[in-house]
Amino acid sequence: MKSILLADSRPELLATIEQILKHWGYRVLSTTKIEQIATFLAESEPALFIIGQEMYARSDDFLDKDTIERLRTGKLPLIVLKQGDNEAPQLTAGQFLDVPMELFELFAFIQSKVENHPRHNLRLRLRLPGMFSVEDEEYILADVMSLSMRGLFFKASARLKKGDRVNVVFPLLGHCKELEVKSTVIYVVQPEPKNNFAQGFGVTFDDFPPSQHDNLQRYIKDCFLKEVSSNANGVGDFKADQLKR
Repeated sequence: MKSILLADSRPELLATIEQILKHWGYRVLSTTKIEQIATFLAESEPALFIIGQEMYARSDDFLDKDTIERLRTGKLPLIVLKQGDNEAPQLTAGQFLDVPMELFELFAFIQSKVENHPRHNLRLRLRLPGMFSVEDEEYILADVMSLSMRGLFFKASARLKKGDRVNVVFPLLGHCKELEVKSTVIYVVQPEPKNNFAQGFGVTFDDFPPSQHDNLQRYIKDCFLKEVSSNANGVGDFKADQLKR
């Protein structure tokens, strides 16, 4: 399990990010005390260092020269969390993240800094009633089993192949919205033992009007935050207001 070092003087922000990172499967070393950072770095090998701007401005006072060099050369990936309207210091190998945070931006940062094969989409595992049609044929009911900003997976026994064009319809439950999107089949899952006899197909969205894009983004964000909140296990109060809505 890869570990991430998280340091910031804002407890609510720290607790929110910590729970999100743990939900994504990372081990998190977190602290609001600047003097603990050097100890954590000496006792562990984090894959990423996330630090508040206020603490980062004082990093020369508590980090050794070797660690500072690793940060400046990118050997220890760095994300600095902005704080208020303070002027941001120059970074040679790190990136800044606004606070309140944008969830999809945080996901992209984490993936690009930590993973050897980064994912480009925040994907939800869920179950939604949906339907699809091929060309001018009648709609077929099917369950949506996963959803992202770029596509979804239908559990269905339809005989489709990669490259088929389909029209998909699915509701955004709790948001009083229904989306209808032109899509293309990008993979098909056959009912084989290696797939636990699951059957279905994945599509990528082709034609996505801005209004539908915004509705889907809000839906995915809300579902994700509810999932994280429900799985919180005592690391602190989860504050969704630390994220942009």
